[in-house]
Amino acid sequence: MNVKNLAKLITVALLLVPAFAFGASVEDATSNRVELIAAFNKLIIIVGFMIGLAVTIAGGYKMIQVGNQVAKFGWIAPAIYIMAGVVMMNVSPSLSVITNTYFNVDFCTMIDESQTVSSSCFKDEISGLTGPLKERISRLSSDSTAEKFMENIEIIVGIFQVIGFIYFLVGAYGLTQVANGSAQHGYGKPIITMVASALIVDIPHTATMFIDTLHKIGINF
Repeated sequence: MNVKNLAKLITVALLLVPAFAFGASVEDATSNRVELIAAFNKLIIIVGFMIGLAVTIAGGYKMIQVGNQVAKFGWIAPAIYIMAGVVMMNVSPSLSVITNTYFNVDFCTMIDESQTVSSSCFKDEISGLTGPLKERISRLSSDSTAEKFMENIEIIVGIFQVIGFIYFLVGAYGLTQVANGSAQHGYGKPIITMVASALIVDIPHTATMFIDTLHKIGINF
């Protein structure tokens, strides 16, 4: 099974997260979803590290081949392998580089390793995006319904982050496919995949930037 097929399998499983909680109470269902997302996060980091380590070792082997002049490729392929391997072994720091570039903020995970929703991650951004809607729900229904709405938003962000993690790794691995000549495209596609997935991982900032841009050109909701 290659990396892309594994990514598709995990993504499909993740999209079925709500079904895993079928039959449970509202509180238990929310808790189960948070635990599943946290487990997916941990799994992705572990799998990414293992694949990245293998890619780095392969890059080192290719570099030895170049040094011994028994390889038909130059130094670029092993360098790309090693770079991609390091990126895959350090998913969170690599994503932080991109989010700092676009938003000047450090990357954060909505659902952390302790299997709880972070009280600080994206707090201001989510409040700015959903605050008026939460107040409207509270007026029309109840405060408890509004809180459940916010919990669902946090879980949705967590799901988007996991999907972003997966395709960030797919993009990094795609660099190695271009380097060894097995891809039918250039480096642009995997790089765009990595940047786009980073924007998905940081979706509250991405949404805020998008809405601010619309406001600047005179489009308001």
